[in-house]
Amino acid sequence: MGTCSFCGAAFPRTRRTRKYCTNRCRTNACLVKKPRLRAAEVEALHEVLSAEFASVDAMREKLRTILAPELPPIPLVDGRAAVPRLD
Repeated sequence: MGTCSFCGAAFPRTRRTRKYCTNRCRTNACLVKKPRLRAAEVEALHEVLSAEFASVDAMREKLRTILAPELPPIPLVDGRAAVPRLD
């Protein structure tokens, strides 16, 4: 048995159906738009690659602002990610 890469349904795996359960799932998977980077985002990524950072967390935050600006910022304390304590 296999699992469809598009809809997640279980199906009997054959040579013809390796990733998708039906031809419709195969077609729909090809039609789904994949996110593209704009030229400004690519230039910003090149700047990040050539820049020096105090920590990996600071670089991760810069990458997050370029690639996923809709997500909330990672809180930094002294250039490192602040991990909340659970106690």
